[in-house]
Amino acid sequence: MTGSDRERDGPWNVVGRRERRPDARPKVDGTARYGTDLTRDDALHAAVVRSQHPHARIEAVETAAAEAIDGVVTVLTRPDLPGGFDDQVRHYGDVVAAVAAETPEAAEQGVDAITADLEPLSAVHDPRESVREGASVVQSNPEFGQPDRHPVSADNPEYVQNVEDYHSLSVGDAGTALADADHVHEASYRTPRVTHCNLDRHCCLAEWRDGTLRLTETIGNRGHAEATLERLFGDCDVEIEQPPHSGSSFGGRSLAKLTLEPVAGALARETDRPVRLAFDREAEFTAGDSRHVTYIDITAGATDDGRLSGLTVDVVADTGPYPNGVGHIVLSACRDRPLDLYQVDNYRYEGVSVFTNNPPAGEYRGIGVTQITWALESHLDELARQAGFDPVAFRRQNWVEEGYERPTAGPVTSCGLQECLERGQVAMDDLTADGPADSRVIGRGVAAGGQITTPAVGKNDDYAETRLTLSPDGTLAVQTGSIDVGQGSTTVLGQIAAEATGVPIERVFVAGYDPDDPVDDKYGSIANRTTYLIGGAITRAAEKLRTALRDRAAQHFDTSVEEVTIDGTSVETTDGRSITVEELLTEPLSVTGRLEVTSAPIGYGVHFAEVAVDTETGAVDVQSYVAAQDVGFAINPTLVEGQLEGAVQHGIEFALLSELRAPGGIPENASLAEYPVSSPAEMPAELRCEIIESSESSGPYGAKGVGTPSQPPVAPAITNAIRDAVGERFTEAPVRDEDVFFALREADR
Repeated sequence: MTGSDRERDGPWNVVGRRERRPDARPKVDGTARYGTDLTRDDALHAAVVRSQHPHARIEAVETAAAEAIDGVVTVLTRPDLPGGFDDQVRHYGDVVAAVAAETPEAAEQGVDAITADLEPLSAVHDPRESVREGASVVQSNPEFGQPDRHPVSADNPEYVQNVEDYHSLSVGDAGTALADADHVHEASYRTPRVTHCNLDRHCCLAEWRDGTLRLTETIGNRGHAEATLERLFGDCDVEIEQPPHSGSSFGGRSLAKLTLEPVAGALARETDRPVRLAFDREAEFTAGDSRHVTYIDITAGATDDGRLSGLTVDVVADTGPYPNGVGHIVLSACRDRPLDLYQVDNYRYEGVSVFTNNPPAGEYRGIGVTQITWALESHLDELARQAGFDPVAFRRQNWVEEGYERPTAGPVTSCGLQECLERGQVAMDDLTADGPADSRVIGRGVAAGGQITTPAVGKNDDYAETRLTLSPDGTLAVQTGSIDVGQGSTTVLGQIAAEATGVPIERVFVAGYDPDDPVDDKYGSIANRTTYLIGGAITRAAEKLRTALRDRAAQHFDTSVEEVTIDGTSVETTDGRSITVEELLTEPLSVTGRLEVTSAPIGYGVHFAEVAVDTETGAVDVQSYVAAQDVGFAINPTLVEGQLEGAVQHGIEFALLSELRAPGGIPENASLAEYPVSSPAEMPAELRCEIIESSESSGPYGAKGVGTPSQPPVAPAITNAIRDAVGERFTEAPVRDEDVFFALREADR
């Protein structure tokens, strides 16, 4: 299912190949051990009393009955937790009290025995109202638990409270451009609260070692999580180690959760014993993170010759009741991605992320960019149709290209948009769909998108170190600051290390972050950075390793370094003498490579969808799909295809299926039985992945990210196809069958 199996340019032996994942077998045969599989013989088991109110004040908590239960070791109430937990709960599922006991059964009995008197408080659930005067105050401490928060000032007199973050930008004169435009389209969009539904639930094992809190769990952004917990607990160090196999994330395991690690850590400190705390499935929905609900207003103008002349974007994002820094990312992405994708000289943006009493929001694959791309690509598709332009030609005319100087982010360093479009169109034409049958109508849609590789944009930087250790037996250990959360980074980083050093791939072993053997890494396994940044650090370490080996060999042969060559397993001189690495080394040789960046290349994609819509029922079937994605260089084409196919699945959920419904802040479908997710039945019958290689000069072997950039175009390609099929534009996602049914009935009146 790919169009990328052609021979690659370049003398590569390992990168660009379809190497198998080393973790495949244990994951398939069930021997892999994830976070929820772990415990300790001396560990206590924890359970949490969670609020059934979206906003309430804790008047009293009676714990005596729980403390009297056989096996219960300790009970803590909310004010006992570290770092300023107060007497208010701010969302359904927030922590009221917690129990640590010798068995899980005793812990649950203790929770059931606790009685809490909660006084309901006025709650606010619409972020557009929460930020204005007269709404109840959700969060009076917008820095709660955050290790670093940039100064926030809302330059809007109507935004007076509950402001978590605020961004604005003006380029040119958007107002005048829109007034002078020949065609103007204005619309409002709403994106859904989507939940990750990782099969392995959140779980951490907490213990204190000489004043240091050690947590065993899957956390993508280890540095941020450790800093958050150190701020909450005060004068201590926090160290996070990964389980033998990390669970999947999609952003859901990037950050610490306020009702998980602080609770387990506090119970462990109180009892001086390890404590295991795991979310149940309902807590995954109510206390884990979901994608930010966003309200996006867009006005776009175009001239008669098809030039995008003006654009305004206004965003209100629902961040839930507590800060975690992700609102900043959502707003940044909504602000910058339109300028990364389109050439527009006149642009105005305003975005605010807002505290509400809804379930917590956090990272989800394509943070912010998924929301803005769905709205923007829907909007420009509609503008083109209303103006009489071909939607594909209109986009193509206004896209950025390599070398284009963006107003706020410098030149585009690599861009495969045009090739994505050309090859994607050819591939889509090759996929034949069933013709209309009875009440079914066919529609085709296209959408483009782009996302940065690493968070190094604006004033932010990024950096990563890796350590390569070559042992006398010829094996190479690669120590990184990341973890493999299912994306296959262990495989890809191993391929890069093998290629860069010449060590055979079967003798390369990649390890994730280890608090007992750390390397300096700013963000870990988030934000589409692993292949590009950590892979780049590996190539730098490999250069050091090869230099060190040549130096040793030169000393061994009593010759100059210039006379020595190395192929990874042996060293030779120009006069024919040679020695194996095993013979040359008497002890392990370690080097560290570091890569620091202040800018991030964009991974672009153009996706195509064909849908069949049953006009009698509203049912939408995604029949055919083409994901044409610019990845710079495919280090492992099989893993690239896996990322693309997974993005399509997530995008189908966003477009057609998934939303955690929480009227009044109380989730009503917080279970896998009620929350709609996609299955193979919803996947396209025909799915083709077209891998475009634009060769990013700053990336290892030309590579840039694929996991996040492949996500944004999916949902708008599908909903644009629905618009093409039935003539109705939907501005709220997901677009359910009943939405299509009633829209068609309304149109028939």
